[in-house]
Amino acid sequence: MATPYYTKQPVYLEDPSGRFSNILTNEYEGPRNQYAKALTRLNFPFTPTISVIQSANYSSYDLTHSNFQQRAFDSHANMDLNITAPMIVRSEEEALYVYNAAVWIRSTMKMQWANDTDPGMPPPILRFNSHGIYKNIPCVVRDFTWNLDSDIDYIEIETAGGDIRVPVMNMFVMSLSVTYSPKDVRENFSVKDYLTGKIRNKGYV
Repeated sequence: MATPYYTKQPVYLEDPSGRFSNILTNEYEGPRNQYAKALTRLNFPFTPTISVIQSANYSSYDLTHSNFQQRAFDSHANMDLNITAPMIVRSEEEALYVYNAAVWIRSTMKMQWANDTDPGMPPPILRFNSHGIYKNIPCVVRDFTWNLDSDIDYIEIETAGGDIRVPVMNMFVMSLSVTYSPKDVRENFSVKDYLTGKIRNKGYV
């Protein structure tokens, strides 16, 4: 059965670093669950709800015996995105994808450890894309929620670590925080280019 989990969707999250083996593909390079190494893409095949939060910070000047306070611009806060994504399972293949997706998301929130190749390296900077409105947004995963509900059916599948059961109805809830390097901001950003859309493909929102 054809599945949209393994094809590029209008909303997806990528890891361009190449630091993780791609467990979110159906291209095998060996025994079961040994996947080809490639750019990792987490597809959201069922349109998620995306809430975008942007804010500016202003300082307040409080004057004695005044009815109003003056505001002075302090800074613009990086954008936060809250994503609520349904992940519906209709086959063992899709159940494996959902399970691997949950593992992958949690992996992107962890630094490299003593037994890894580059111990101490922080989590990767991901890229978020949504409906062409947001393109190549550099971001990190701040939190992730995946509930195993009690009132739905489960599908049992075989993995390298043993048999597991995955719900047929899942909801991935995560928060992403946008982040930019100082060098990138210094060399690429201007409000004029932002207004005209010239730097939209560079991830500025």
